[in-house]
Amino acid sequence: MALRTAGSVLVVFLWSVAVVLGQDGWSVTYTTQSICTLKGSTVELSCSYTYPSGTVTTTFWFTKKDAEGNPVSLIDDPDYKGRVMYREDEENGHTLTITDLRESDSATYWFRFIEQTRVWKYSGYPGVTLSVTGLQVKVTGGHQDKTLTCSTTCTLTGNPTYIWYKNGQHLDESTSPQYKDPVSSNNEDSYSCAVKGHEDLHSSSVCVQGQDCNRVNYTKRRICALKGSTVDISCTYGSGYDTVTSSLWFSPKQSARWSDKLIPEDITTDPGYAGRVEYGGEKERGRSTLRITDLREEDSAEYKFIFNTQTSRWGYSFPGTTLTVTDLQVKVTPATEAGKRTLTCITTCTLTNNPNPTYIWYKNGQNVKEDSSSLYSDSFSDADSYSCAVKGHEDLHSPAVCKNCWSVTYTHQRICALKGSTVDISCSYTYPSYHEIKKAFWFTKWSGMDAEDLSSVPGYEGHIEYLGDKKSDCTLRITDLRLSDSAGYMFRFITSGAKFAGSPVSLTVTDVVLEMDPTSVSEEERVTLTCRTKCTLDPITAYSWYKNGQPIPNSNTSSPVYSLFPVSSEDAGRYSCAVEGHEDLPSPEETLNVTYGPRNTSVSISPSGEIVEGSSVTLTCSSDANPPVQSYTWWYRKNGGGYQIMTGPQHVFNQIQSSDTGEYYCEAQNEMGTDRSTTINMDVKYGSKNTSVSVSPSGRIVEGSSVTLTCSSDANPPVDKYTWYKKNITSPKASGQSYNITNISSEDSGEYYCEAENKYGRLNSSVFVDVQYGPKNFVVSVSSSGEIEEGSSVTLTCSSDANPPVDKYTWYKKNVTSPKASGQSYSITNISSEDSGEYYCEAENTIASKNSTALMIIVTGKQTSVMTTAVGIIVVVLVLILGLSGLMWFRKKASKSTSDTRDRRDTADNGQGDSSPVYDNVSSMTMTPTATQTAATVDQDDVHYASVHFSRSKKPGSASVLHRPTASTPETGRGCPVRCCEIQPLQCCHTGVELESTRLVIRYPDRCMQRTPPSPQRTNPLGLNSSSASQYATTW
Repeated sequence: MALRTAGSVLVVFLWSVAVVLGQDGWSVTYTTQSICTLKGSTVELSCSYTYPSGTVTTTFWFTKKDAEGNPVSLIDDPDYKGRVMYREDEENGHTLTITDLRESDSATYWFRFIEQTRVWKYSGYPGVTLSVTGLQVKVTGGHQDKTLTCSTTCTLTGNPTYIWYKNGQHLDESTSPQYKDPVSSNNEDSYSCAVKGHEDLHSSSVCVQGQDCNRVNYTKRRICALKGSTVDISCTYGSGYDTVTSSLWFSPKQSARWSDKLIPEDITTDPGYAGRVEYGGEKERGRSTLRITDLREEDSAEYKFIFNTQTSRWGYSFPGTTLTVTDLQVKVTPATEAGKRTLTCITTCTLTNNPNPTYIWYKNGQNVKEDSSSLYSDSFSDADSYSCAVKGHEDLHSPAVCKNCWSVTYTHQRICALKGSTVDISCSYTYPSYHEIKKAFWFTKWSGMDAEDLSSVPGYEGHIEYLGDKKSDCTLRITDLRLSDSAGYMFRFITSGAKFAGSPVSLTVTDVVLEMDPTSVSEEERVTLTCRTKCTLDPITAYSWYKNGQPIPNSNTSSPVYSLFPVSSEDAGRYSCAVEGHEDLPSPEETLNVTYGPRNTSVSISPSGEIVEGSSVTLTCSSDANPPVQSYTWWYRKNGGGYQIMTGPQHVFNQIQSSDTGEYYCEAQNEMGTDRSTTINMDVKYGSKNTSVSVSPSGRIVEGSSVTLTCSSDANPPVDKYTWYKKNITSPKASGQSYNITNISSEDSGEYYCEAENKYGRLNSSVFVDVQYGPKNFVVSVSSSGEIEEGSSVTLTCSSDANPPVDKYTWYKKNVTSPKASGQSYSITNISSEDSGEYYCEAENTIASKNSTALMIIVTGKQTSVMTTAVGIIVVVLVLILGLSGLMWFRKKASKSTSDTRDRRDTADNGQGDSSPVYDNVSSMTMTPTATQTAATVDQDDVHYASVHFSRSKKPGSASVLHRPTASTPETGRGCPVRCCEIQPLQCCHTGVELESTRLVIRYPDRCMQRTPPSPQRTNPLGLNSSSASQYATTW
C-alpha cells in the first residue's frame, strides 16, 4: 500500500558524505549518515546500491529483526503502518519516505536488497541515523528581563530559520535559535517558536511569567478524515487573568470571502460550511471544539482558533490544525498468471481517528470480506463489481470498479432535503448486455430474503414517482417530504438471469431551524441568528430572513448567519429564516427579547386643559421598559420648597388645591436602570382669595393728609379687576388696585372694602378708615338761664368734636395768663362783678389743641327798687313798640322786592359773614363801650351777645338757655342763610329787631360766631346806653 501525506517533507542530500560499504561488487551508498528532523514532519532517506550479477527482486528498509534474526520491512512493521513508502528509480536508487514522524521513530535505518534466487541477500551498513525532535521554548534570565531559546534535542539538519510568535502573532525570524532581544516579565504574554517551512510544527506556547497567560494549544496538529464523515477539531486556550469576551474558528483558505481580507470571519458564516459546522467544548474550562459534518474534499484546509479579551487578543498568524479529507478508492493491480487480481483500498492520508482500520469488501454489492488488511485478491469476471469501506463508515464506501459488470451508481451518496420539498435521487445502473431487465424498483427495507417495493409500502402511495427507464436511468422522485422519509434508499433490478441491488443512498429530511444566540439580550449587545438544518442542503445560494412574518429588507445573504449588532429595542420580535427557493418552508419562529432600562418616561395630566382648584386631577407616569417598570417614584416641589417623594404610577388629587401648584417629575426603574421624566409645572387656577386691604401710610390717619388704600389678593390667573366701595354706599368709589384719598376729612371716615375679581371668582375685604382730627365745632354754654347777679353761681360747660376725643379741657379768662380751671365744666360760685369778662376753653387731644370762641359773662348788681324795675320795663316796652313799628314798615317794603333782590341780600349776608356782625339800626342812638368791652374786642375775635329778659315777675337768673336756630322757619319754609340768637324759638329769619310783648329778639347773620363784636360807634337800634346793652349780651 502506498501512502502520502500533506505534512512537511524534509529531504536531505549530503552528497559530499557518501557512505559506501561493499565486497565483491555488493554495496550500498547512503546520501547521509545522520539526520535530525522535526516531530510530525516527513523525511526521505535515500541510497543507491550495486550487485555483481543477477536480478534483484526485493528491496526494503528496516530497523528491527524478528525473533529468527531476519530484518522486518518497515511496511510490515505495525509501528510504521500507513506512514512509509518506498520509491525506486532506474539507476538502482531507493528512497524511504516516512510521514508524520514520531519521536519513537528515532533509530538507525538500513537498506536491504535480495537477489531473485534469494540466495544472495545484502544489508548496507552502517545505515542512516534518524533523530526526531520537537520544539520547546526555554525561558531563562532574571526577574525582569528574560531570554528565550527555541530548543531541540538535536541539531536540526539544514541550518533552519526560526520564527517567533508572541500571543499568537508573528513576531520575528532569525537563523539563531535564541530570540534577539530580552523580553519583559508580563503575566499576559506567551511565546512560541517554529521552523520556517514547518510552521505547523511549532512549539507549545510558554508563559514568560507564571502559568496564566494568553495561549492556544491545539489537540492535534494534523487530522485525516473520510469524505462524508464528521470531524472534531479541538484546542485548549487561556487568557491569563482577563475574561474572554469573544472567540471564533476560521480558515485562512476562505479569506477571499471575507469582507476585509485582513480580519478573519467566523467559519459559521461561510456559506460553504452552511449547516455543517457547530461549536462545542467547555468555555469555562478553556476548551473549544469545531465540529464539521458531511466532510467534503474542499474542506481540506488549516483551521485556527482566536479569542479576544477586554485588553488583548490572540493573534491569527499562529498555526492551527490542518485537516485532510480523503475518500476511499479501489486500486486494481494487473492479473497474475493464476488469473487473480489484487485490489487495494487506499486513502490519501492515514485516518487520524482510525489509523488501523478494518476494511470491508463488497462484491456485486454483497459483503464478502472484513479484514485489517487493505488488500483483497480474487478471480475476477467481467461482470463482477467491487468496492470497499472502512468499518464504522460503511455508508462511505468507495465507488465500485468493474469491466462489464452489475452496478448501481448514485449521483450523490448522501442527500439532504427540506421537509415539505421534493427530492430527486438520481442514479444509473449497468448490467451485462446479454441480460434483459424484468423488474426495477426502489426499496428501503428487506422483507425476508427479498426487497419490498417502495410503491407498495403504505404511506408512499402518491408520494413517490419513478422517473427512470428500464435501461440505465433509475432516478426516484419523492414529493412532500416528511421527516419520517429519512432512510437509506436502494435501487434493485432483476434481469432474466440475476438480481442486483446498489448500496444505499442516505436521504436525510430536515426542517429549517433558526438558532438564536442569545435569545435575551440587553441593548448594544450582539445577537447571532443561524439558519440550521440537520444536514447540508446542496446547493444553497442564499438565505432569507423574516421578522414578525415580514421579510427583513436587504437581509438576503449567502451565509446561514445573520447578526444583529448593536441590538436595539426595535430589534425585538419574532424571527424566522428560509432557504432561497423554499421561502414557503420557513423555520419556526424564535422570539428575541431585548431588555432595556426605562426610557421615554413622561408625565401626563388628566383631564387635559386648565386645572381648576377643587377639581379632580390625575398625574400618570408612563415609561417604555423591558422588563416592565418595577417601581415609580414621584418627585415634587411645591411653591419653590424642597423636593418631596411619593410612589406609584399614578397620583390622584381628589380636590386639588392651589398649594399643589409646583414642579413634578417621576422616575421609572427596572432591573436594567432608571429614567426620569422631564419636569412639568402644574399650575392650579383659582379665584381670588386671601384678599386684604392695606393703608398707606401706616399708623394714624390725620385729617388733611393723603391716604392710599391698596388691595391685594391671591389669585391665578392674577386679579384682573379691583373695585372700591364704601359701606352703605351702593356706587363704587373707584377702580384699580389702589384708591387714593387726598386731603382726607373726618367725613371720609368709615368702612371701605375692595372687591378682587378674576374669571374664576371674586372676593372682597374691608378696612375701617378712622380719620383723626383735632378739636373743632366748639359749644360753650352757661348754666344760668337769666341775668347773672352777683353772689349767684354759674357753671360754664365746653364741648368739642374731636377724634380721638378731647382728653383735656382748660378754661381761660381773656387777658389772664394763668388758666382758670381744667375740666369740661368750670363752676364759679358766689360770682361778683370782678368775674365779669370773656371766658373761653382750650380743648386738647393727641392731634392738636384749639380754643373756643369767648363767652362774655356780665355780672349785674342786685335790684333794689320796684320803681326802677317798672321804669325799665316801660322803657323796654316803648322800645319794642317803636322797633316793631319800624319792622312792620320794613317788612312791608321788603315784600315788594324781587327774588333777585333777596338773592343779592342773601349773597351779601354770606359774603360778609367773615368780616363783622350785622346790626339792625333801631334808632340813631350811639352806644359807648365800656372799658371791659373794649379790651375784649382786642383779645377775642368774636364776642357773642345774649338777649336779656327783664321781668319783675321772674326771679333773677331765670333767662332761658340759648338754642341754635333750625334750618328753616315754620312760617315761611324758606332756607335760612343766617343763624339767629334768640331767647324764644325763632319765627322768621328776617334781619331786624322784633318786639313781641316783652320779648326782645336780636338776630345775627349766619356766621355770627366768626365775627367781631359790633363797634361802639355803631348805631344802637334800641337806644340803650352801653351799660344797658351789655345786660342783654350773650355769646354763641
